[in-house]
Amino acid sequence: MLDLIFDNLVGILLASLAAIVVAGAWYSPIAFGKIWQKEAKIKDKELRGGSPVKYIVALVMILLTAVILQQAIIVVDPQNMFEAASIAVWIWLGFIVTYVIAGGLFEKVSTKLMLIDLTGQVFILMAMSATLYAFWA
Repeated sequence: MLDLIFDNLVGILLASLAAIVVAGAWYSPIAFGKIWQKEAKIKDKELRGGSPVKYIVALVMILLTAVILQQAIIVVDPQNMFEAASIAVWIWLGFIVTYVIAGGLFEKVSTKLMLIDLTGQVFILMAMSATLYAFWA
């Protein structure tokens, strides 16, 4: 497992940075941030204040996602960046969409919130896959 991380450490770090940039843009006030915040019932104060633990945990999850996505790219062996991005779409469709929708229905999450999160996730994963491919190939 450590070989997987250190063989493409730059790619993993840059893919994680790509995820942060895409998520930051997606959830910014000029994109979907205000709608997401309203649908998630999160106040401005909650986003800016409090413990940094949630941000540290989010960063660790992004890094873990990059490592697992790197493994998927190695196994599938895409021949170009488009194929690498399609790996992300299949992972998103098979694991994230199914989980978010099923859970969201039971948790009574609004359709609008699910769509914002799901669409953001596919763009984040595609950016990560493309970055990983660029530094692995």
